[in-house]
Amino acid sequence: MATVLYVDDEPAIRRAVVQWLSRRGHMVYAVGSLADAREVLVAQPVDGVFVDLWLGKESGCELQSWIEQHRPELSANVVYVTGDITACEASESPFGTLARPVLSKPFELRQLDDVVDRWMKQPSR
Repeated sequence: MATVLYVDDEPAIRRAVVQWLSRRGHMVYAVGSLADAREVLVAQPVDGVFVDLWLGKESGCELQSWIEQHRPELSANVVYVTGDITACEASESPFGTLARPVLSKPFELRQLDDVVDRWMKQPSR
């Protein structure tokens, strides 16, 4: 089973994700800030990360940059979640080209399964 980090500033969504993925046998760390996410990533082996694009005044893109520097083996296993899909599509997006998969909120929880299954099938596992 996978070890997943889910980063979102909405507690209800974090709870739902933890419940969903835990019932499938996965270990899930769910946090609401980039600082907490970095703490988990320093201390725990993680197979992949779901991160909200907007975390209050923080951006999931900041975590992606941190991962590229400190946990580059996870870089390909970062998926953004956002309710602001226009930010992902706009050519003038403050994020530029995300170049990462995006799940649009509200997403169906089973979509998480598809992503985690892909992570688990990677040759490096």
